[in-house]
Amino acid sequence: MSDAAVSALVAEMEQYLKDTEIPDTDYIAGWNEKFHAAVDAAERGPGWQDTVERAHALAEVLQNRIGGLAYEHEQMKRELNVQALGQRALKGYSSGLK
Repeated sequence: MSDAAVSALVAEMEQYLKDTEIPDTDYIAGWNEKFHAAVDAAERGPGWQDTVERAHALAEVLQNRIGGLAYEHEQMKRELNVQALGQRALKGYSSGLK
């Protein structure tokens, strides 16, 4: 493979992240395998540094999305816990009225 293959994979992921709010983990894993195989076979010629910088920027975007999704996940868990507490309280209150 050539540097162009790595650059094409970076471009593919850049477009995917533009089009997708919540990335599919299977897609990311498959892309990651292809990307590492392409990097291992790359020539690292002129323009390589630009490709590396773009790849690092992609990693930062993914880390930011992961952080955002983890935060949203924690918020949902908290909300569900509050709802469960409220339901138990209502259950206890209604049984005391009988």
